[in-house]
Amino acid sequence: MPAPELDSIVITLDVDWAPDFMIDGAARLLCERGVRATWFVTHRSPAVERLAEDPLFELGLHPNFLPGSTHGDSWDAVLAHCAELVPGAISMRTHSLVQSTPLLDHVAAETDVRVDASLYLPHGPGLRPLEHWSGRGSLVRVPFLWEDDLEMARPVPVWSIDGLPSAGGLKVLDFHPVHVFLNSVAMDGYEALKREGPLRDADESTARQFVNDAVSGARDMFVAAADHLARHGGGATIGAIAGAR
Repeated sequence: MPAPELDSIVITLDVDWAPDFMIDGAARLLCERGVRATWFVTHRSPAVERLAEDPLFELGLHPNFLPGSTHGDSWDAVLAHCAELVPGAISMRTHSLVQSTPLLDHVAAETDVRVDASLYLPHGPGLRPLEHWSGRGSLVRVPFLWEDDLEMARPVPVWSIDGLPSAGGLKVLDFHPVHVFLNSVAMDGYEALKREGPLRDADESTARQFVNDAVSGARDMFVAAADHLARHGGGATIGAIAGAR
């Protein structure tokens, strides 16, 4: 793999308990183009195991520290659960971007994680990895500037890579397999699908009823980013970007 560029698009995905057909579908779009990506994992499944076997992909942790989390009821329990899902993972993005100085310090001191991608700076220009130091260790923080579900809340959402900041710097994008599958532009289809039952148990034929085919959305952005990276070296993982500081 060539040295990653620090002025480039980077694809990441938060698995967020998506069913396997959605994970496999997003992975297929990347594999067909030879594009690298980082997947932040919430659970174990055959599709996640397939991701782990693909050299294009880095798997990181997606710990849920919110009250009532199925990952555990304490920082240590959540981190231990997630570390079992992805043994040896060096990167993480917290679910719902839960973060604090004590939590980051705890992660640096008590886990193998060395890269955090939980810092969302919407449409920020000139972004670079930064090192977070504490008395207990350090983490490289890799900020991201675009996330599909948060983009939906903007007055004028961007569903084209041409709408990203033109200035230099990292352009780390965050997708969810469910929104890639649904080509979401709003949360309506996602919420309607969840009313059919737990997302992880959704079947493909039911989910297809809620796909947006009318206007550009998350899937179009995902494919455009993958096509761009296929033409420009195949992209890089979060771990590789952090190491290129």
